[in-house]
Amino acid sequence: MTRSLKGRHFPILLLLISFATVIGLLFTPALPQLANDFGISESHAQWLMTIFLIGYCLGQLPYGPLANRFGRKPTIYAGIALSLLGSLLCFFATSFAFLCFARFIQSIGAAVGLQVTFTMVSDQRSGPAAAKMIALLSLAFGIAPGIAVTIGGFITPFAGWRGCFFFLVLYSLLLALLCLALPETSKELNPEALKIRSIVKSYFRQFKDSFLMYHAILVSLATSMIYIFATISPYIAIQALGLSPPVFGLWNLIPAAGIFCGALISQHFASKTTPRANIASGILIALLGAIVMASFFAKGHRYPSTLFLPQFFIQVGLNLAWSNSSAKGLSESYDKSNATSVLQFMNIAGAVIGVFLVGRFPPTTEMLLPAAYLIALIPMFLIWLSLKAHHKRTS
Repeated sequence: MTRSLKGRHFPILLLLISFATVIGLLFTPALPQLANDFGISESHAQWLMTIFLIGYCLGQLPYGPLANRFGRKPTIYAGIALSLLGSLLCFFATSFAFLCFARFIQSIGAAVGLQVTFTMVSDQRSGPAAAKMIALLSLAFGIAPGIAVTIGGFITPFAGWRGCFFFLVLYSLLLALLCLALPETSKELNPEALKIRSIVKSYFRQFKDSFLMYHAILVSLATSMIYIFATISPYIAIQALGLSPPVFGLWNLIPAAGIFCGALISQHFASKTTPRANIASGILIALLGAIVMASFFAKGHRYPSTLFLPQFFIQVGLNLAWSNSSAKGLSESYDKSNATSVLQFMNIAGAVIGVFLVGRFPPTTEMLLPAAYLIALIPMFLIWLSLKAHHKRTS
């Protein structure tokens, strides 16, 4: 029997939607130490982030059919169990190759949080109500990255990178217990959902939906910028600027606050202005932040403040664009679960591509970060123009 999501479920949904964010980012302050322990280069160590994102991306697709066949809650437990197994394997890893394999398993499991949370919200809300809920839930992306990196920064000096993965084991167990309180929001189960023909037909229909795909690409470009920062900033801050891991973690609270503020702004304007206007505002704010960062770096002003303060405004803009694009893209979909899987697949695919491309350059290259931002923001603006034209044709 379907039950409604209540206010008391909101904190659990916050933890669930940010599950992969915590899993993916908590150990990043330990990346330089990990590279040293395994005797690998910095760019080689960054493959752990790329591999995680590949698994995170691919992991979006199976959870749609699984949630349609077995329900939302059983799917949550399956994903958490798989991620917990991956975290244990990471803790016991004795080679970098095995660590990469374990990290992939961990990421496939962690992908369940984002997919099922969006599906549960879409099950029960639409239009401005969905946009408000997604905006509020995206507060997690302001809270979780900063807290995760800060915790990782304090664990690393005392317990090393293995301590970070042991913490993730405990975190996964806690989340599984909390999710017992969530309702099952699926209105009915589909016995045909796991048949190959049904899966292919459904996903083919979703990928052909240009309205969904335009918004999915917008979401993916915004996410790619967030993960590019998470991948590059430890090297810029710790190695180029000389910050310790704990201090780096504390500075990360500034861009985390940007995501938080962006979520509040998005929630406030969800029913006051159109999603297109909110998306445009988000792109403009992020663009101004990227230009300010590029100007500082171009003049040789490389300090923690010139890295993290512009990133605050970039995160505000990205969250504003991300939350509105996500809600609007799913608003016209009939099969919410599979549409969510496709949107989140595209979402994380953008992060995979972005992190892979910037990984071709030394992570402490002065202009790499703002240049990557500007390259991502140009197609975001062009897609927004295409959606504007689409709206005129259909209105």
